[in-house]
Amino acid sequence: MKKMNEIIGDARTIGIAGHVRPDGDCVGSCMSLYNYLKKNRPDITVKVYLEFVDEKFKIIQNADQIDTNGYDGTIYDLFIALDTASVERLGKNLEFFENAKRTACIDHHASNGGYADFNYIIPEASSASEVLYELLDESLIDKSVAEPMYMGIAHDSGVFRFQS
Repeated sequence: MKKMNEIIGDARTIGIAGHVRPDGDCVGSCMSLYNYLKKNRPDITVKVYLEFVDEKFKIIQNADQIDTNGYDGTIYDLFIALDTASVERLGKNLEFFENAKRTACIDHHASNGGYADFNYIIPEASSASEVLYELLDESLIDKSVAEPMYMGIAHDSGVFRFQS
């Protein structure tokens, strides 16, 4: 699974979260990764956390699996922050990140200085969804992964009007 397997390593539990007030790229990148891992890595327990899910994003496959309750004491082998320029922007999901055994950050914000154990930040990218694509094995991407990824790219690119 390309670079994603390197990030996962021996992790058996993975938590995923994005920034406060999640927009299309935040929800899209989180759900793309969640659906990708659920489909291709059944050996891993994965859960996704967001502050809330706007009704317009509930069309995404498995959006009903998003946990909006915040930190519940779970300690993950790996916790991945997507589309989050600074660790504080994880909001009520920050404690998941702080208590995880290992952390990763996948982002496109130029202001992101790299706050995780593994950082994959491409400021020239249109979106975190585009950055995430670089880490996945494209032969394993199906509709459940591609649709939220496309939504994230379309959202942050102004429906392909912005330079990036």
